[in-house]
Amino acid sequence: MIKVLITDGTYKNSLATLRSLGRKNYWVDVTTSYPRYFSLCSYSKYHKKIFRITSSLDDTDSYAEELIKIIEKEKHNVFIPVGLKSYLAVARYKKDFESLTGVLVPDWKEMIIASNKDKTMNFAKKIGIPTPATHIIDDEKEIDEITKFPVVIKSSDEASKSIRYCNNKTELITRYQELKKTAKTKIIAQEYIKGFGCGFYGVYKNGKLIAHFLHKRIKEFPITGGPSAVAEAYYDEKLYMYGKKLCDSLRWNGPIMAEFKYDAEENDYKLIEVNPKLWGSLDLTIQAGVDIPKILVDLILNGKTDYKGYNYIKFRWVFPDEFKVLVSDFSIENLKKFIQRDKDTKTNITLEDFGPVIIQVFIGMIESLEILVNKNKMYPHGRVKT
Repeated sequence: MIKVLITDGTYKNSLATLRSLGRKNYWVDVTTSYPRYFSLCSYSKYHKKIFRITSSLDDTDSYAEELIKIIEKEKHNVFIPVGLKSYLAVARYKKDFESLTGVLVPDWKEMIIASNKDKTMNFAKKIGIPTPATHIIDDEKEIDEITKFPVVIKSSDEASKSIRYCNNKTELITRYQELKKTAKTKIIAQEYIKGFGCGFYGVYKNGKLIAHFLHKRIKEFPITGGPSAVAEAYYDEKLYMYGKKLCDSLRWNGPIMAEFKYDAEENDYKLIEVNPKLWGSLDLTIQAGVDIPKILVDLILNGKTDYKGYNYIKFRWVFPDEFKVLVSDFSIENLKKFIQRDKDTKTNITLEDFGPVIIQVFIGMIESLEILVNKNKMYPHGRVKT
């Protein structure tokens, strides 16, 4: 039996990976940095073993060492990291992991470019990929160079909690000072792009694109901008070419997602960031016919896969994500849309593996109650005044 290890058992994309491979009768173990009862994957009937990670995920060296010990002991044939910190740990010690198991990750040099927004923006500009006007702020005095508002200020890594909208220079100075106290990477300010979010998703092997998928966000949480709550398969030749050119130029290895926003004013796509990992909306990709976990296993074990394109479907993460959108922007009309069922729309509500569904409903209820009590939870990034 083929044994697979995946990481980050609290994530919905880890659950999607587990279900995909479990349904195909692979033996799938999962790691989690939380007690197993807080791990979404531990409630799925498809997991075999749950391994608790005791080291900090921020301590790349210790985390990698702990993962290596698990793989050595359990003799996993395939290893699929899921979260960014997991990919960082594996990319940094790529040769050590490759000596023990089958894994598809980029080299460290490319990972650093893709995982840091300041380096990503510089790389994209050099190869002609459109980006929002971006300022790297090394010192508060450089804020004077920013004259067009609103802007989005954030740290250069994946810390979503660092994102803030700034409508004027006063807000920018205040939020820069707040962020400077906690940011571990460079702080950047980007022009706010008014338009829908979309993405290019790819699986690469040694710089060659093996499979791809494009999506468009319909609902996001937070409602001012964030991960998908409802999304659909999408295609636009320009978006495909931008995404492919970027990832080809990185000579990527493994899964990758390039996030764009459609700029309605310029009728063009602008690169927002690169997620050098398995993406949060993985359920949609799989349901559309691009079974990424299977593709990764096929490439690792056989060097080839049977990718044939994708179907145009919509996917709803009903709980907790879409329910939080409803609570954040409640109306009778939105309630009707939430309750409405469409035979061509897939959801994360499944009776076949119901354990995680119960947990997702519970999380949705708790987090929605927090939104009602604390409006800052509704607009964690602030609000854009246009």
